Amino acid sequence: KVRGASGSVGIAEVAQAWYLRPQDLPEDVDRGGLEVTAGYKPLRDSGTFSYAAHAVVVAVDIELGEVEILDYVVIEDGGRLVNPMIVDGQIHGGIAHGIGQALLETCIYDRDSGQLLTGSYNDYCMPRADDLPNFETDTKVSPCPHNPLGVKGCGEAGTIGAAASVMNAVVDALAPLGI
Repeated sequence: KVRGASGSVGIAEVAQAWYLRPQDLPEDVDRGGLEVTAGYKPLRDSGTFSYAAHAVVVAVDIELGEVEILDYVVIEDGGRLVNPMIVDGQIHGGIAHGIGQALLETCIYDRDSGQLLTGSYNDYCMPRADDLPNFETDTKVSPCPHNPLGVKGCGEAGTIGAAASVMNAVVDALAPLGI
């Protein structure tokens, strides 16, 4: 619906009047086209944040320094999920990004010039499917009380907790060795 101070009208009615019967529109309606500009600013303007819990189990080959992720579980609270499939994809992609940050990526600079040598996707290792475990993901929905949809941000879902969780799992795996 299109809503105004004095009432509302359905989108279908607007479309029919505008496109099928423009001659029936009031004289003060601009025949050049429909345009609306509106804004929304919540009362609490500090943003909304998603929350998550990550659990990771790894095996570390101490001879080769290789890390194998044995199990990865994440529960994400993105508030009310408008499109759960997209959120699930964001979580998976974010976990892959975080695993890459923790285990594969590095910034290498030229010793003499200080020039970054790993500045493109051609120059450093990005996570591939064989670097990633099967993820067990789930969502918890606790609607955000600070916006009308109850949504929270999920654009970084998976990424923020992944690198720290993987590194903590590596530290935990090496702890019995005194490392």
